[in-house]
Amino acid sequence: MMDILRQSAQSWGIKIAFGIIIAVFIFAFGAGGFNGNTDPVIAYVNDQPVPTQEFMQVYRETAEAMRAQNPNMDSEQFQSPEFKKAVFDQMVSQKLLDAAARKLGISVSNNELSYSIRQIPGFNDDNGKFDMDRYQAFLQSRHMSAATFEDDIRNSALIRKLQEYITLPVKPSETEARKLFDTASEKVQIDYYYISGADFIKNTKISEKEIEDFYKANPDKFTIPARSVIKYLSFTPEALAINETVSPEEIKAYYDANKNDFQQESEVNARHILIAVDKDASEKDVAAAEKKIKKILAKAKSGQDFAKLAKKYSEGPSSTKGGELGWFSRGSMVKPFEEAAFALKKGEISEPVRTRFGWHLIKVEDVHEAGQKELDQVKDDISNIIAEEKAADSITDKLDHAIDMLASGMKLDKISEDLGIAVQESQKATVKNLAQAFGMTESAAQTIISLASGTSTDMPVAVDGGYILVEKEKDIPPSLSPLKDQKQDIESFLSQQRAMQAAKAKAMVIMSQLTNEKTVAGTLKTIKKDLKTSEPFGRNGFVPNLGMNPKLAQAAFVAKKDQWLSDVFELPGGFIVARLDERIPPKDDAWKAQKDRFIDAIYQQRGNEVFNAFLTSLRSKAQIEYVRKDILN
Repeated sequence: MMDILRQSAQSWGIKIAFGIIIAVFIFAFGAGGFNGNTDPVIAYVNDQPVPTQEFMQVYRETAEAMRAQNPNMDSEQFQSPEFKKAVFDQMVSQKLLDAAARKLGISVSNNELSYSIRQIPGFNDDNGKFDMDRYQAFLQSRHMSAATFEDDIRNSALIRKLQEYITLPVKPSETEARKLFDTASEKVQIDYYYISGADFIKNTKISEKEIEDFYKANPDKFTIPARSVIKYLSFTPEALAINETVSPEEIKAYYDANKNDFQQESEVNARHILIAVDKDASEKDVAAAEKKIKKILAKAKSGQDFAKLAKKYSEGPSSTKGGELGWFSRGSMVKPFEEAAFALKKGEISEPVRTRFGWHLIKVEDVHEAGQKELDQVKDDISNIIAEEKAADSITDKLDHAIDMLASGMKLDKISEDLGIAVQESQKATVKNLAQAFGMTESAAQTIISLASGTSTDMPVAVDGGYILVEKEKDIPPSLSPLKDQKQDIESFLSQQRAMQAAKAKAMVIMSQLTNEKTVAGTLKTIKKDLKTSEPFGRNGFVPNLGMNPKLAQAAFVAKKDQWLSDVFELPGGFIVARLDERIPPKDDAWKAQKDRFIDAIYQQRGNEVFNAFLTSLRSKAQIEYVRKDILN
């Protein structure tokens, strides 16, 4: 029953945005009732007592609710002064709000109370009707009287009505909401000229002294962090499968029973040659690239080796491998490339194919037609599956045996020998690396790193798929990586940095010319063929295909049409100068579809701000006198 009620709590517990999640549980389970005014008092709020018994009841219920939602929370957190103080502060807030509501003449009638209780799904039967037996069972499980529970629900409803009363004036009108919607949904697009840092790399020279100075000035960048060397035995199906024997008969039986798992998608194994040309390139550049790819096609059709042609002419990253792409299925490549590749037979070469990357020639080396995979194709995979299933059944026995041997003082090497499980080693064990590599918790990883050299974990450590037993060999202190090992990376970094500085300087010159009436016409004529237009983007600063730059968005949204922006903007690999091309207001259909949701979102946001301010004001004026402050410590 408690689980049902917790799942339903949001339907009936007042949910006020105090920023502390436990408020939900306090309002839901109640801080009132218990008639504890004669008990020892923990504090007075505006001369009204907060009984100790009431605080302890709410504290226990809140901890129970938090533990139910977060089973991994440390019990020490529930005992901390911060947690106790948070519970007490929410009780104070509730009492202040209750008093403010009554002062304003806000009340909850018996009919409203009854309706609130009957709306709690946890009290409904299978037909959705209120079930008195479920209600009584809940009260009994909580050792709570109906009067106490109903007081709590009444208080929650009272505060909800107070919130509605206070926030009513901030509900936006449709006209106001539409203006905000138009501002939030408006998009712009820009014309831009891109200056790539890569264009300046060749002319960049970095001296030995610059490399050495950077290395000395940034030791933190080249420090190898402290790490540990560990040995471990892995008790997972994958690790133990090597010891299992799988017969051909077992493989055949598995294949026959699971044929649907071994369907072959249509695949091709291909090579390609790419002559790169941007999707927004001028007609002249596109035609030049097409002419070049046709000359290469003629060489390929004359019998020249396609792989050698790819190494010599291709401008794609696979050129060093003779254009090799390996096997791929449908959906792996851009559509024009895919359609051309799958239309070819083994050994055929395509006509030039245009994609957003440029012009391609494709040669299909082999084809796998869609259909059922033969047993010979999948027998190794099936053998591994069966072996791991068998190994999974033996994990518990082998792990128990290993733990007994470990407890007797036996080292991992000897346990490995007895069980026939290979000892593995990690040379770079850190808390982060262990957690990522094995899927263990950070606390478990920390336990391993904290081991003394030569010692083992007392108990197995849970990892993805099973467990490991760990022995630490030694700790390696942090050290500085030698300059000779970092020289190439430093030189590359400084070269790129200097190239980007040169790109920015050139962009600044072009920008100053474009924003000067005397030079704008001549400069625009020079760069016009390389001007590109962005896709529409919003105020958040993400420009499709260009990346994130909030400053660019901010400048574009305040600019006038065709106005060059008075700054340059860094994007991946270079800088741009830009002008506003067009403003794109949201369509009426979009407003109609989102109107109600948008108005509600504004109302909720403003309402939370106003209500929090109201509560802050109440707390700032409240007189709180602690009697048993020691309980909170």
